[in-house]
Amino acid sequence: MVNRATVGEQRLMVYERALAECLRHFLGELFYTNAGVIIGYIHGRQDQNIDDIVASSAELSLRPGLLHYTHHANIVEEWGAPPVVTLEMELQHIDLTAYFRIEFDGKGIGITIEGIVFTEPVASIEDSFLRFQHALDECRLPA
Repeated sequence: MVNRATVGEQRLMVYERALAECLRHFLGELFYTNAGVIIGYIHGRQDQNIDDIVASSAELSLRPGLLHYTHHANIVEEWGAPPVVTLEMELQHIDLTAYFRIEFDGKGIGITIEGIVFTEPVASIEDSFLRFQHALDECRLPA
């Protein structure tokens, strides 16, 4: 498993950057979704609607069925500031599952990886990144 404890903060940032690059188009689509709508769905526990938003945001850039909302979300609302919305996600590839959070507010969007579990043992940290990058490449739709 790859996480902060196994590879360290700095190394995990490299994985997060690679994941963000892979999901760039999806994240852009998600960011421009009306935050009030997503917040309403979270408060109303309308997970299927969030699933639909995730699927439609991903359909032009990622292969179908790989990206999943895990039905866990958080909203931080502070007086005088835009809300911060966090969605817990999974990227499921035949070789691995990446568990991560997407956090967005009025200024931007970011990714935090919680862990990456490989289906086959990994020989080294370098091997794990190469396999992760290969899986991300396979997740993208051809240009």
